[in-house]
Amino acid sequence: MYITIMNYLSKKKKIPILFTLFVMVCFYAYRDFLITYRMMLLDEYFLYYHYQNIIIYYETGDLKYSDNLPMNVRFLGLILQYIIFKVVPCINLTNISVNPNYDELFVCATFSLALLNYLSKYLLIILFFYYVVKILKRPLIEGSICIFLSFILINYVEDFTFDRITILYTLLILMSLNNKYLSCILITLSFLVSEKVIMIIGPLLLIKYIFLKEKKYLINLKFAILSVGLYGLMIYLLINFFNFSFSPLYENTGFDRLFLDLSNKSHISNSIIPITFCFIPYAIYLFDKNKRNLNFSVYEILLPIIMIFLGTGGGEHNIGRYAMYSFIIWLPLFASQINHYLKISKLIEDE
Repeated sequence: MYITIMNYLSKKKKIPILFTLFVMVCFYAYRDFLITYRMMLLDEYFLYYHYQNIIIYYETGDLKYSDNLPMNVRFLGLILQYIIFKVVPCINLTNISVNPNYDELFVCATFSLALLNYLSKYLLIILFFYYVVKILKRPLIEGSICIFLSFILINYVEDFTFDRITILYTLLILMSLNNKYLSCILITLSFLVSEKVIMIIGPLLLIKYIFLKEKKYLINLKFAILSVGLYGLMIYLLINFFNFSFSPLYENTGFDRLFLDLSNKSHISNSIIPITFCFIPYAIYLFDKNKRNLNFSVYEILLPIIMIFLGTGGGEHNIGRYAMYSFIIWLPLFASQINHYLKISKLIEDE
């Protein structure tokens, strides 16, 4: 059965197959979108950052909606959201009381953001399964474990902003690393997506080049450095010549936010527990010293640590969310460890 499935996916029709699967999943999971959309409109109860304002700025040119750095330079998500805003007919939900002080375009801008997040979620999960099984060449059972855990772990990142599309773009880079030209293009353009992409991909490439002696990644590493330079140049030009400024949310940020309160339920739920999840696969590796035939380095533990430090800019309640950006890096290892210690493959074979 496994060989049949893998041979089927390896044919040239794999893109239409994956697309059909994506459409089917989105169709059957439509209530996920409706719930997300409803929660976003009830923002007095579910607080999140309003990227809708930037869409309203694109549409009206009203500078009071132009927003601040770095949110207004996350262009991939903003452009895709704006395309949905202009192309897809807006659906208004019933029995929802939207804040009357919001712009009349707020509802449709929220619809476009909710739909973008919904599509990003399921495309991410489907492509992650393909990445694990076809590119990493892991057993089908481990790909299935990754799907199951992805549905859980993705809940630790923000549902209402650009977290999902940022992780999706990072995954696309991982999938393209065997294609020198495509990967270099995606890495270079990552500065137009989010600073978080390069904060994961850059150190990962450096680890592969230095510790795994993978010299082929040197070219990718150079383009990652280029992307960092382009991001810095973009920020410099926007601040000095176009009157852009950083969000007040980043004022008074400091590493003192790393000192979490173990008696604070929010700190436990939003930071301590997800951070612990990120370190479990590395702790298991330090115990058994088994790479499970993965191109893996224990130094990859630095990736969630880097994201934890980056997360201090978002506050104590967001540190775990930032760390969870790294799950597409360590989850294949964790799935292999689960399969090994719980003997899931053997259990299925016995059945």
